[in-house]
Amino acid sequence: MNRIVHIIKATGIAGAEQHLITMLPEFDKRSFDIYIIVLTEPEKPVDELFFALEQVGVNSERMLISSNSDLSVVIRMVRRLRDLAPSIVHTHLIHADIYGAIAARIAGVPAVISSRHNDDPFRSQWPLSILLRIVNRCINRFISISERVRVFTIENERVPASLIDTVYYGLPGYEYNSGSMIDARSEFGLSKGPLLVCAARLTEQKGHKWLLRAFRSVVDQLPEASLLLLGDGPLREHLEDTVINLGISKHVRFAGWRTDVMDILPSADLFVLASEWEGFGLALLEAMSFSLSIVATEVGGIPEVVLDGETGWLVQAKDSDALAGSILAALRSPHQMLECGRMGKLRVQNTFSVEKMIVNTEKIYNLLLTKNVCVNIIDSRHDVSSSHEGINKDTV
Repeated sequence: MNRIVHIIKATGIAGAEQHLITMLPEFDKRSFDIYIIVLTEPEKPVDELFFALEQVGVNSERMLISSNSDLSVVIRMVRRLRDLAPSIVHTHLIHADIYGAIAARIAGVPAVISSRHNDDPFRSQWPLSILLRIVNRCINRFISISERVRVFTIENERVPASLIDTVYYGLPGYEYNSGSMIDARSEFGLSKGPLLVCAARLTEQKGHKWLLRAFRSVVDQLPEASLLLLGDGPLREHLEDTVINLGISKHVRFAGWRTDVMDILPSADLFVLASEWEGFGLALLEAMSFSLSIVATEVGGIPEVVLDGETGWLVQAKDSDALAGSILAALRSPHQMLECGRMGKLRVQNTFSVEKMIVNTEKIYNLLLTKNVCVNIIDSRHDVSSSHEGINKDTV
């Protein structure tokens, strides 16, 4: 059996963390022993993530990281990886991509994979862009969660196209239980009018300021409309002030971080996401799984998830007028919303299944494991990363 050690830095449960909670327990237990090391900040222990991993039967451990430049992480990681002796280390997000890849190579791990979850602008900025190009030499293969992220990684980090595969996030099939459904209007003291929901961390990336400005225009046209914001983050206080300044306090609710998002979504009429950049948008799949229409920005991997005019409406980022216009167009077209919702649910079932995600990820694992066997037999000096062969580069 081959041990696969995943490494991620986490400050909460967002898209990448939820992805791991969904994916890790699904690997073939006859072939893979899955383990995860989570880098955490002292003041952010993310106990909820460890609880979720425990609930799905994934072995995990915490490793503290005191700052972005905590080089002791590499030393501690090397020691731990030598103890665990994995066949593959699989990293997620920037800190793990750097510290995890370097530590894995020093520890003598046969193969390293990096999943790229976003087209973060900071990855293109000097000096990090140079550092990543150097560290990437420690990585044998890359997985992008959308074609947009794949292109971004190739262009900005000079990763050879032959070494990066696109594997979409997968969403498990949810058994809808009407008994667990939360009446969001009653729960949060909202009117009986149209309800918009946005589930996203309160960060600059998610573009809440543009959404709030757009919603001000929506309320002018539809005074009974409400907006429910699910999620928390560093911009919460600023955004709460924005709501007051826009005069829409009675129409907007900040629900904070919730574990029951899937029980809240059925109450919504429309799901909105105003991201300035977005690698994929897992929350979009969750909304589509409940047949919700989507209004979102046409950035990153979102157009690969939401098909404009078929499963929702896409608009330019940072354009509150365009966002308001599409929201109003959707709410005034109930039949089109129903059809978009129906098509969205079918799209999740046919394109973004957990089964497809697991099959294609295991293909990449097995490719590297096979290469390593051949390397050991034929020439122990040969670098696995020189191989330009792989699974089909088409999205799956």
